[in-house]
Amino acid sequence: MTLPLFVTKQNKYVAGALMYGLSYYLYYLINHNPIFNPQMLPLTWIDTHTPFIPWTVLIYISEYIFFAFVYILLDSYDVINKYLYSYFLLQIVGCTVFLMYPTIYPRDRFPIPAETSLWLQNTWSWLRTQDAPTNCLPSLHVASVYLSAFVFREEGRKKLFWTFFVWATLIALSTLTTKQHYVADILTGLGLSLFFYWWFHQGQRYERVWPRVKASALSGASPMQPTDAQTETP
Repeated sequence: MTLPLFVTKQNKYVAGALMYGLSYYLYYLINHNPIFNPQMLPLTWIDTHTPFIPWTVLIYISEYIFFAFVYILLDSYDVINKYLYSYFLLQIVGCTVFLMYPTIYPRDRFPIPAETSLWLQNTWSWLRTQDAPTNCLPSLHVASVYLSAFVFREEGRKKLFWTFFVWATLIALSTLTTKQHYVADILTGLGLSLFFYWWFHQGQRYERVWPRVKASALSGASPMQPTDAQTETP
């Protein structure tokens, strides 16, 4: 199946806001309204020996500005198109798993220490209120940040790729130190990110919905040169 390339300079931020907004709403809806009884997963050696480090919640919630930076810094409209497809379908697949096989983390075993500063306690209170301990496997937190980092490889921007890859790895590790996820969630999340990057950024075929010359100009390429997406001309 061929997918249309539809994002332009004019609708980039509207499309991005819709994609992120719908993804969050879908996650939140399933997170707070499981239709089956959530199941705990076995705790591995890594899970039990990773300490609870309250301040790493700041790394964990940095995901929200992570996505904003990624989207703003992307240059190619072809890559942005593919990123929107890959990111949104990743959320749909992940949320489908949450719906059919809900999992839960026993984070009630890890109360916030009384000596934690008030502002950090408030941060934890906000997080644990808006994010229930379900929707564990696979970790969309992990899958989404790695997928977002990988898109800079397609643009050939190595410094940005490594910057966001390291940041994504810190976020992935913080899911353990904040006791939000099992190690199995991280591994399956990483696997999903690789699969969806390969599918939408390497294997999928696309077709422009704009005239070829206009689309080339919008993506910053010369009309006489091939653009950066694998496309089929109408």
